[in-house]
Amino acid sequence: MLFAKVVRLLQRKIRARRLGIKFDRVATFNLPASAIVCRQRQQLSLPVEKGMDGEFIEVLLDDCYGVEQLPPSLLTILDIGANVGLFGIAARNRFPAAVIHAYEPNSHLEFYLKNQSQIANFTYFMEAVGSTGGKVTIDIREVSGKTRSTVSDSGSIPMVSLRRAIDRIGGRVDLAKVDCEGAEWLLFEDPDTWQFVQHLSLEYHLWLGHTHAQTRQVVESLGFKVRKQVPIDRWYGLILASRSAS
Repeated sequence: MLFAKVVRLLQRKIRARRLGIKFDRVATFNLPASAIVCRQRQQLSLPVEKGMDGEFIEVLLDDCYGVEQLPPSLLTILDIGANVGLFGIAARNRFPAAVIHAYEPNSHLEFYLKNQSQIANFTYFMEAVGSTGGKVTIDIREVSGKTRSTVSDSGSIPMVSLRRAIDRIGGRVDLAKVDCEGAEWLLFEDPDTWQFVQHLSLEYHLWLGHTHAQTRQVVESLGFKVRKQVPIDRWYGLILASRSAS
C-alpha cells in the first residue's frame, strides 16, 4: 500500500513537471493559472468551485482516462462530457495531430471550455449526445462535473445522436472519452454506431440500477475488449477498452 502511494506521488510529480506546474501533495495543491499545452505555456480558465482541484489531479496528473496508454498517432478524439475542457488539454498534449471534438450541455461552463479549446486547439459543441437527436434539460449541481441531463421534449438544450457526432468528425473515432453522468446508458442503445469507435475511455455510473459486472458485459457486447476496469465505489467506475488487445 505504501509503495503504491509513493509510486502515485512520483507519477503526479512527473506529470506536473511536464505541465510546468508544481505538485507536492493533494492537501496543498492549488489550481494553476497556467500550464504547458502544445509545448507552450498557456493561461488556463478554471472555475473556483468545490472539486475542481480534484478533477484537475485526476485528469491531468493521474491520467484517469488512460491517454498515456494509447499511441500518440491517434487522429480523431471524441470527448462526451467535456466539462471545462481538462481532457481536451490531456488529449492534445498526447495526440498532437488529432482532430478533437468536445461536447458539453452545461452552458454555464462555456466561458471556461472556450478558453481551453483555444489553447488546446479543439472544437467544442454546447450539446448533449444521445442515441438519437432531441433535447435535454440539465440538473446543475454544486460540483459542475456531477450535473446530469434528462431527455425531454420541453428541454432547451440540443442533443445530437452519437452517429451525428461521429459523422461530424469524419465517420470514425480513434478514441471516445465518455463521462456524462449516467447518459452513457443512452449511448449504449445504439450498438451499431459503436463499431466506428476504436478505443473507449469510460467513466460509468450505476444509479440507474446497473452493476459493475453488467457495465463490463455491455461494453464487451459492443465489440470492445476491456483492458482495465476500476470499480471505484457502488455508484461509478472506470473502463478502458479497445477493439484489439493491444
